[in-house]
Amino acid sequence: MNPPGPANPEHILVVEDSPVQAALACDLLEEQGYRAAWTTTIREAQERIRTAPPDLLLLDRGLPDGDGSALCRELKADPSTQEIPIILVTARDRVEERVEGLLGGADDYIPKPYPKEELLARIYGCLRTRALQRALRQKAEEVEQKNQELVATQARLVRAERLAAIGEVGLAIRHEVNNPLGTIMGYAELLLRQREGLPSDVQKNLEAIHRACIRIRDIVRRLEGLREDRTVEYIPGMQMTDLRGEEAGGNEGRNR
Repeated sequence: MNPPGPANPEHILVVEDSPVQAALACDLLEEQGYRAAWTTTIREAQERIRTAPPDLLLLDRGLPDGDGSALCRELKADPSTQEIPIILVTARDRVEERVEGLLGGADDYIPKPYPKEELLARIYGCLRTRALQRALRQKAEEVEQKNQELVATQARLVRAERLAAIGEVGLAIRHEVNNPLGTIMGYAELLLRQREGLPSDVQKNLEAIHRACIRIRDIVRRLEGLREDRTVEYIPGMQMTDLRGEEAGGNEGRNR
């Protein structure tokens, strides 16, 4: 019984020293719905893999221009080709050689001559494993994206809760501060209207008191209506809510 053919035909490159065996293998693969191509040398295989990477490589160990295991190690060491499944094919079936091939990065190993059913099953297994790995990686990327979205949402909620708490505190401060602040401002304005009879240093102090009252009033208003959670560095390693208005400008220092 042959494994099911692919829904989207995968491209398989056969690298085989015998053109006859290579053509037969391609015919078998195409009968199963795969797209297949073949070559007989490592050099041509390298060129084809570079220009059009296959979905699987069926690689003979004994090739006219070298050992297929060397090409296997080369491909597995290259990040751009290391995910290509490689099935090593050889007429030599010693345990040591199979172990060497698998340790060199081959995904599977099949000796010649091989039953076509076994070859198709091994190809199907390698391609299925690769598809599962891709699906797993995609799921991991989706989970990471969801996690980033969750972190961003959590940060927005924290900011919203912080702003709500600041607004409540602003209302309380306004309730407790406005009356005595209004009294201070009223007396300061009244005295400033009669400044002609006051010493100059007293006038300056009254003007400073009046400016400070206005500043306190404006800060309380901004605190109550805060809509953006902006912070500035208070001391190294410690942040505080930025309540400076647009009029503060770049020349006004922080009031600590």
